[in-house]
Amino acid sequence: MGPIQTPADEHWSFVDLSESTPIGTWRIVLAFPEGPLAEQVEAVWSSEGVDCFEEQEILPRTRTEVLFCVTDRHWLREEARGAEDLAFETSFVSGLQQKPLRVESPPNAQMCGVRLRPAGVANFLRDTPRAIAGEVVELDGLLGPQVERLRSQVVESRDLEHRTRLLAGAVERHLAPSPPLSAAVRFGLQSLHESDGSTPIREIVRATGFSHRYVTERFRDEIGLSPKAYARLVRFESAFERLQQVDSVHWAEFALDAGYYDQAHLVRDFRQLSGATPTEVFRRRSPDGLGLLNEEDTATLRGAQDNSASGSQARS
Repeated sequence: MGPIQTPADEHWSFVDLSESTPIGTWRIVLAFPEGPLAEQVEAVWSSEGVDCFEEQEILPRTRTEVLFCVTDRHWLREEARGAEDLAFETSFVSGLQQKPLRVESPPNAQMCGVRLRPAGVANFLRDTPRAIAGEVVELDGLLGPQVERLRSQVVESRDLEHRTRLLAGAVERHLAPSPPLSAAVRFGLQSLHESDGSTPIREIVRATGFSHRYVTERFRDEIGLSPKAYARLVRFESAFERLQQVDSVHWAEFALDAGYYDQAHLVRDFRQLSGATPTEVFRRRSPDGLGLLNEEDTATLRGAQDNSASGSQARS
């Protein structure tokens, strides 16, 4: 990456969001690219929290996150996998996951990052997405020491919007203009995202004119997962976003609307990807929309929401 330059406003749109809850207050400034860059990058962002929840299970997504620590270290807790915990103090990248990541952050954490679409991962990292699928790795191991120079320059800015603009400028300069995806993978991605992951893989393969083996290998090399595994992520991501927007759920209807064969299919996929049942996911969803809270924070948040609802009913 070269020197940081602030991007022209016409290339990006900026959104400044703040939220305050019983388990923390945070602010995030997001920059959304416009034009061809949007095919590779979903957003660039900077955030800061005040006394926020420290533990969270980050759920699998179809986006690859490049993360820069601004304040104290973050921990990836690995006891569930029987491995040693990993500490991250500078910058790292989280490839496509098929299990939740249990992350512990400082209560007043500041971070910034780049949310990459599948088409931008290999272009940004200069490496195959297959190598980082299911992994969380230090970014300088992929891009070299210039990453720390970038992080230092971004961290020097104390204003979230300015920090976001600086990072967006670096991303725009770093990415090549054309995402290097094969025609089969581009078609598969479009089909799966337009259908929320419900298009049968055999139909996608047949439409490409290639063999199932060819399409599967292209997906693994260019996306990091097989078409079937990626479709499951798309479906789960869409279902989780739906859960963020409702206050009650009829699970049989929800399963069909979200593209699952039936409620048993919904439960099975949720257990495999989140380690929890759909009901538990619905109950423990975090206010930032990224994952699941621990039981103590869940009880605090839901209790406050119940009290607020009771107060509103009493006043009416």
